[in-house]
Amino acid sequence: MTGDTPYLDFDPLPERVGDPLEAAALEFHKANPHVLREIARVCLKVQRAGRRRWSVNAAFEVVRYNADVTTDHRVYKLNNNHRAFYARWIMRDFPELAGFFATRDQGRVVQVAGE
Repeated sequence: MTGDTPYLDFDPLPERVGDPLEAAALEFHKANPHVLREIARVCLKVQRAGRRRWSVNAAFEVVRYNADVTTDHRVYKLNNNHRAFYARWIMRDFPELAGFFATRDQGRVVQVAGE
């Protein structure tokens, strides 16, 4: 990634303490930080091309395609359950991508971090 986006190496903090789905997404991220960087890279490229909003689902599929077909043929085992968390982490921690994805209320009752 370019030097003009130093925050691509961030370590996402959980939004909600005690959420097993988010804990699984964080565990995956810690083992595979390159995946988040690649998703963010794709989103930034799409945004620079003029899109004001986009789908995290599309970003996941582009990353899968690029890894499998156009780059080094590494197949990312991306869990679709992680998509919502990646969207929220990216919008929270990448200022230019705030509001880039539509998100829904996750509908799970868990403790919010800091409460």
